[in-house]
Amino acid sequence: MAGLKKLEIIAYEDKGFSSKTGNTFTVMVNPGNYDENKQIEYDEKKAMDGGNMPAYKGYKDEDLKFEFTLDTTGVLVDWMNTPSDDELRPLSETIKKLETTVYTYVGDAHEPPYLSVAWGTLNYKGRLKSMSVNYLLFNTEGEPLRAKITLNVLKYIDEATQNRLKNKSSPDLSHLVTVKDGDTLPALCQRIYKSAAYCAEVARVNGLTGFRYLAPGTQLLFPPLSNN
Repeated sequence: MAGLKKLEIIAYEDKGFSSKTGNTFTVMVNPGNYDENKQIEYDEKKAMDGGNMPAYKGYKDEDLKFEFTLDTTGVLVDWMNTPSDDELRPLSETIKKLETTVYTYVGDAHEPPYLSVAWGTLNYKGRLKSMSVNYLLFNTEGEPLRAKITLNVLKYIDEATQNRLKNKSSPDLSHLVTVKDGDTLPALCQRIYKSAAYCAEVARVNGLTGFRYLAPGTQLLFPPLSNN
């Protein structure tokens, strides 16, 4: 029977994720959930073509947020057949190990490491945005025994993808276009896709029975090009 798969954080020196720093961290207890955040930025002062919707400005940075608990009271050891070193060492040392993995400068570059967060189907690559430690339990000497950790990881996007996302006319992105007087579907497809050959597909997506005449003010969705 396979053991319980735990969330693991691996630190890398480079944005290509090819050179590990040698620092990794495995959580004691898997998070109950995690949040992947994506945002689109709009210009509230500028409306889309003749409409009342704010104009699209661009995509904002994506991030991953999750929480997990570190506990050195011995509670976890009771039901674990083979407790890890982190379950047996003082909590302050375990938190220091986490901090070294996700936060501490790497080498002569004097910049934080690149991180890979892996658990199940999650394989998130980025850099630490913030780390919060909430101490929950102490012994009689005031030494912490349990803490809740919150990590926020900013997603790494390679330069080519960033440039594509910044390019509002990219055929890989969805476009919502308000038809102007004189617009034709072939002309709009040529402008967005650099080809009029997608007229039939755009007509189908928008429920058009024909595309010789487009009523001004109509909003049409131009979906991303298929990679198939």
